Amino acid sequence: MHDDATLSARLWDGFGRLQALLGGHAGPGSVVVREGLVASVVASAPDSPTLNAAVAIEADGAPAHLEELRARYADAKVRRWGVWLDSRASLAAQALTQAGMVPTTASPGMGARIGELQTAGNGTPTPADLPTVGRVNDLAYGNYDGRLERTLAPLPNGVLHGYRVDHQGKPAAVALAIHHNEDCGVSFVATVPKARRRGLASEVMRKALTEAQRQGCTTTTLQATDVGERLYRALGYRHLCVMQLWELRR
Repeated sequence: MHDDATLSARLWDGFGRLQALLGGHAGPGSVVVREGLVASVVASAPDSPTLNAAVAIEADGAPAHLEELRARYADAKVRRWGVWLDSRASLAAQALTQAGMVPTTASPGMGARIGELQTAGNGTPTPADLPTVGRVNDLAYGNYDGRLERTLAPLPNGVLHGYRVDHQGKPAAVALAIHHNEDCGVSFVATVPKARRRGLASEVMRKALTEAQRQGCTTTTLQATDVGERLYRALGYRHLCVMQLWELRR
């Protein structure tokens, strides 16, 4: 039986692994790995606190690395960087506040046992390459500069699993999954505006989860948006925590 503590641990572990992939391949970039923390440094995106961010996998240990992080980002001339922290970590939050950081984003962290979800998909999952996942996300969020397609395109094949559902012959809904430690971490779920309210996001999620279960995953976790939380609750996910991004701006 996977309780909420296990799901939370898998959520933060998968989130950190995704951060390392994004930072390590969004060139030129580097990754800082310390006990309980992983951070990415992307000098080519000095104003992106999502690419230039540390994930506090073990929340209480994050403050010990703040000075090193401050120096690393300063050397890379990064103007905005952040730390992802579980909102329940009050002592760590106090340390971040004393360091001059403030929470700027809060997102629901969610998870479930795959066997408890409604994962019946329609047919064989349709794979999507990483540029396609990024391109659909850019269309969904109105990024006319193609920033997410550029972010995902350099990532190595085979580590991340992309899925798509088509509408009128074109990719319309996508999702990305990372499989690790029997968990399917889902991210970059998006639907292009003209194909919304057709159930396509639910369909692509079912495809991703069906394939994850086939490959041996027993749980699934994700970071939701406020809008996406309704979709995931309908699929059977439950709320685990609030994932806060604390920022320090130069």
